[in-house]
Amino acid sequence: MTSSIVKQALLVPSTQCQTIRKILEDSKLTDITCNLKDFGDGKIAIPLDNGTSDIVDNLLAESSVICTCNTDSVNFDSLKTLPMSGYQIAQVKFRAKKPKPKTPYEELALSLTDLAHKYDIHMNDQLQGDIPHHWEKHGDLALLPPSCFCSDYWTKAGQELWSVVCKCLHCSRVARKDVISADGFRTPQVKLLHGDTGWVEHKDNRIRYTYDITKCMFSAGNVTEKLRIAKFDCSNETVVDLYAGIGYFTLPYLVHARARHLHACEWNPHAVEALKKNLQLNGVEDRCTVYQGDNRKICPTHVADRVNLGLIPSSEDGWPVACAALKPTGGILHVHYNVESKIKQTEVSDINNSFEGSRSSCENERDIEIKVPGDCVSKHIDRKNTWTEWAELTCETLHKLMCIAHSKTKWNISVLHIEHVKSYAPHVDHVVVDFKCCPI
Repeated sequence: MTSSIVKQALLVPSTQCQTIRKILEDSKLTDITCNLKDFGDGKIAIPLDNGTSDIVDNLLAESSVICTCNTDSVNFDSLKTLPMSGYQIAQVKFRAKKPKPKTPYEELALSLTDLAHKYDIHMNDQLQGDIPHHWEKHGDLALLPPSCFCSDYWTKAGQELWSVVCKCLHCSRVARKDVISADGFRTPQVKLLHGDTGWVEHKDNRIRYTYDITKCMFSAGNVTEKLRIAKFDCSNETVVDLYAGIGYFTLPYLVHARARHLHACEWNPHAVEALKKNLQLNGVEDRCTVYQGDNRKICPTHVADRVNLGLIPSSEDGWPVACAALKPTGGILHVHYNVESKIKQTEVSDINNSFEGSRSSCENERDIEIKVPGDCVSKHIDRKNTWTEWAELTCETLHKLMCIAHSKTKWNISVLHIEHVKSYAPHVDHVVVDFKCCPI
């Protein structure tokens, strides 16, 4: 409930309210904590700061002063009392303004300044730069950028530092991230700064994911592909996921695409632990078999109607395994890859004409659907050509691998669809190509 307060106010005709209000505000004579009030009879009450009513009388006594917004230049002793014809001073009950809420950063910076003063820490530019302007929230855990709270001066505040951070960021645990480790598992370099566990939970498209943020990654950038998978109908299919992780694609296949059974291969033991928890969280553990280890050694063969190869920058090492995992009757391979392309800026009309021409020439051989976000179409037609060329060359490679895996000399490998997931880096695009493999 908003509180009320009785203050002295200047009553002015409503037609002159904004002019007079600006004069008084510029002269720092108003109480900015209160709202203006309609006093009735065509008058508006402007709240005055304490002890300023006499100054206001003098300031508005002569019309020439009304245009003067700086009281320093006004000789109040030479001015006469305000005429009562148009204005008057009165006691008015005002409704106090609600204080403008501070942003989380403002609240954090103010609280840390107080904390630094308490522990005799000089808040210099380095410490100001240590305060994060942004962070990620994972449930009750705040994940800070790498450059935050790196100065040794903060150690003077001990655990009280993290108590302040948790209060301002509305969390109970704090971690700081760094670069991804090159250990083969893509282990995130995340240090838990406050709290006793790094396990967090994330909900995405009605699927629950839990994982230890200090040991596993969550690939939020693959949302478009997860949504596409969710629209598949795999109710009569067996799926193999060669790089299952914590279940980024495994769970959409099971929960939304309703795969009859899924074989999930993953060699990171921390990811396997999270994957098993996630299967239970979503109630689909009875339709999934988890294999821990190198998929080149542990992946089942001749069982899959489709195989997901969700590894970037390249899933090429898994292509022989994926081909062997398909049933002898064939199936679909969803191949993730980072395709590098050279980009030339051209006019939109030239792009559209070029794209239509390239689509026509491709469709003479096989029906290829290429899907990218709308804002990419006008800029990056050369990328699309590169994706198509890469897919065509990969068909030849997959044909050889299918012949080896299934002891057949003739296979038809065709491109069903090319999906642009995201721009991974300048001139590099993460795409998924759907290859249809059929024996002849």
